Amino acid sequence: MGRWNLIGLLAAALLILALPSPVLVTGRVVRVAGHDTIAVAGARVVLHRVTVQRPGPVDSVSSDSRGRFRFHVMPDTGAIYLVSARWSGIEYFATPLALQPDSPESAVTVVVADTSSTAPVRLVARHLIVSPPSGDGVRDVVDLMVLDNPGPLTRVSRDSTRPTWAIRLPRFAVNIRGGKSGFSLESLSFNGEVVALYAAIPPGSHDIEIDYQIPPNSRRFEVPVDAGVPVSNIISEDKSMVVHGAFTRADTVIDRKSYARWQGRLVGGEPVVLQFGSSGAPGWLLPAMVGVMAIVLIAVTVRQSCG
Repeated sequence: MGRWNLIGLLAAALLILALPSPVLVTGRVVRVAGHDTIAVAGARVVLHRVTVQRPGPVDSVSSDSRGRFRFHVMPDTGAIYLVSARWSGIEYFATPLALQPDSPESAVTVVVADTSSTAPVRLVARHLIVSPPSGDGVRDVVDLMVLDNPGPLTRVSRDSTRPTWAIRLPRFAVNIRGGKSGFSLESLSFNGEVVALYAAIPPGSHDIEIDYQIPPNSRRFEVPVDAGVPVSNIISEDKSMVVHGAFTRADTVIDRKSYARWQGRLVGGEPVVLQFGSSGAPGWLLPAMVGVMAIVLIAVTVRQSCG
């Protein structure tokens, strides 16, 4: 073998060694059955890669007779990977994966469920983040709700014209829109004071964020409460704001900044009343700050629900 051929082979070998090794993603598709789970055979399982540039499916297989599946993927360290399985016309997702080249295998379980139009769904927490007035007097509100399906069945609608869940919003709220939620924005419908969800609700807890604004010069703002909610927090940088309802004030510090906070519960049939004074420095709800608050409030929800 000539000298240059040998150098070429060595260079090719070094190039191969420098390439990332494929990662094996394995798992099972199981269905909730009472207090247990059983394997689901023949489910279409899809591996998704989520990046800013190219989100989309990478590969798909069918689960075997024991519900098992596997994928080989060259990991992109800048991507998040999701595994989904389709069952009874509904897509179920497992916990996101951050695949690394030095982790040769990653295992996931995709849990699916049968469906019912009568599966119980309840609102277990509702948190409001209220900004001080902006320069034109408008206040931003982030209405963060935690919806829970405690049973083994996925809640679906009786027909496509009916929502799976709905809630009333404040009468004078303006510029209502969906925020970061566990459901797609397309599945939320805004009709006057009612927000309706047209999506299946799998077992477990799901976040819904609705953003809206309180008109300028508002001194009193009522949030309707149709059914009791066991956990609620209202947070504002405006410490002159007063909250009327089943709340106690317990100011807090989030990300090294002090906020007025009221914690308690929502009583069915009794609206929550926000009363504003003439003070309050202008301010806006920065998206990053809202994200930090949302994480804190969800953590509070879990702690208070388990307490």
